[in-house]
Amino acid sequence: MSKILLAIFIAFTSLISINLSATNPADWETYFENDSVKIEYKYQNCEYTEQFNSEFVILRISNLNANSLTLEWTEQLWYDENCINCETGNNENRKQITILPSVITEGACNMNNPFRIFSKFTEQLEDMPGVNKISALTKFELINLKIK
Repeated sequence: MSKILLAIFIAFTSLISINLSATNPADWETYFENDSVKIEYKYQNCEYTEQFNSEFVILRISNLNANSLTLEWTEQLWYDENCINCETGNNENRKQITILPSVITEGACNMNNPFRIFSKFTEQLEDMPGVNKISALTKFELINLKIK
């Protein structure tokens, strides 16, 4: 009986470990790739002095062509399994960027960066006055992706 419990415990622990590593990859994960562009992402913790520390999805876009590319997409974002913008036509989530030939463009923690998506606050809840719950990004999609 104890061997069965041990096997169940090991399987459960392995499953949780795999799920956690898939949820917050430390390395670049490919989101989309074709002959002209490659879009990758990773989760990155960002520390600030003037605001709450946060985790972001950082995008890296590689132009694989000898010509400039313009990319357009709309971000759909799920926090705590609920899509917060699936039914809206809000322009705030529409992005358009131009990437020069053979250039790799990557997001960063700095403000007003179009290559990042807010994931969650990483501060302790008790250190965040006025915040009752920390919601976390559970899914994102770059829909209506157009490459020109």
